[in-house]
Amino acid sequence: MPGPKPPVSWRRLAALLTLAVLLPVCTSAAAKTPLAPNVDMSRMYGGWYIVATIPNPFERGMVGPYDVYSPAPDGGIKEDFYMRRGGFDAPRKHYTVRDWIKPGTNNAAWITQVVWPLKLPFLVLYVDPQYRYVIFGEDIHSLGWIYAREARFSDADYAEALTHFQAAGYDPTKLRRVIQEPDQIGKPGFWSDGIH
Repeated sequence: MPGPKPPVSWRRLAALLTLAVLLPVCTSAAAKTPLAPNVDMSRMYGGWYIVATIPNPFERGMVGPYDVYSPAPDGGIKEDFYMRRGGFDAPRKHYTVRDWIKPGTNNAAWITQVVWPLKLPFLVLYVDPQYRYVIFGEDIHSLGWIYAREARFSDADYAEALTHFQAAGYDPTKLRRVIQEPDQIGKPGFWSDGIH
């Protein structure tokens, strides 16, 4: 028996990710993106602020996006995603996502299921040695993110993270910082589209 229909926004995200990630694979042989050599899941669990992204239609207008990872009973990962859309006065939304780790990847290659039955790659490209920030991406390099333990991500840490993005084959100029606090709206380098 099919489950309940997912929220419209998640169906839209699934369609966008399918087009952005899966279809190009059919038409080009993309080089494999280097992964983080070893990911300690006990240190990955917990809350992460999304502090930078390659702009995409689904994330336009999001403020304060926050992910919490925890072990799932089936051995996978439970992901609780929170965000507001349009501004900090908008209601906070919560979505639950399921992730799994591909065996033999030292916990660096994940599969995420935003909506059933679609599963998409979600790769750990780099983890700061102190687990202060982590970089996620995919092989086509059309999507990428920086997650951090603190909402305020320093300019020095951001510059360092950009070097790791570039080492993974990404164009770091495509990244924009994500609005985590109201005083960041409209600042240079922050993605303020769709935020009022």
